[in-house]
Amino acid sequence: MTRGDGVDDEAVGTTVGVATALEELKSDGSALLVAGAVPGSIYSRLSAGMLGEGADRRRLLVEQGRSPDARLAAVDRWTPEWTRVFRCQVASARSSAGVAESQSGSGAGPGSAALPSDGGGYDRAVETVDGSIADLGVAVCGAIGWFDDVAGGLDPAELRVAFDCVNPLLSAYSPETVFRFLHLFTHQIRAANGMGHVRLSRPVDSAAVRRLAPLFDAVVELDLDGSEPIHRWHFRDAAVTSEWLPIDGTA
Repeated sequence: MTRGDGVDDEAVGTTVGVATALEELKSDGSALLVAGAVPGSIYSRLSAGMLGEGADRRRLLVEQGRSPDARLAAVDRWTPEWTRVFRCQVASARSSAGVAESQSGSGAGPGSAALPSDGGGYDRAVETVDGSIADLGVAVCGAIGWFDDVAGGLDPAELRVAFDCVNPLLSAYSPETVFRFLHLFTHQIRAANGMGHVRLSRPVDSAAVRRLAPLFDAVVELDLDGSEPIHRWHFRDAAVTSEWLPIDGTA
């Protein structure tokens, strides 16, 4: 059945459902899993939008050591109460080869061309986190709690978190250990009314994505339409999937 203007009722319902789900993610706190075997530059574009524009965002990036990071090119508040960057160097006894391999792939991480070669405020914001996955968890949860303290309570969607290190963690630890880590991580973001996204550069139908997806409010699927980057959203609670969309705009 269609409306008089030729718009399908089901399509209209899906559009409304997607819009409602997006607003709920912003107001209630949310964690997103970004999946898809695409170049890191495509993820970078999406991630930059999710980190938001404007001076009123508090941002935490947990990355694999790519410096400087193009996603922060527009940031002008580089003091630690506004912007923090954790360079993940977490390893276990079996991780060395796996981490190196995962970082060399095309989907390993975002590009760096948009920032000056000296890194500017980015270099001052970087903190190296090494040790175990537990040490990484303590650092990330501590940073989120610290943001909340210095803000006197975070407003909805004020906190933005990008976590790029799932691939090396899966190379270093068992899937069960990574699942438990992300369970705590996503809970902390929601408790702070933040919006966090986690990168896993594997196909959306891969075993790793299927295993981790229940932890997240939505899975954002990345792909290419010819040479054009596109994405769509799979919302867990709303049981709705968006149309394929271009990657642009901010959240």
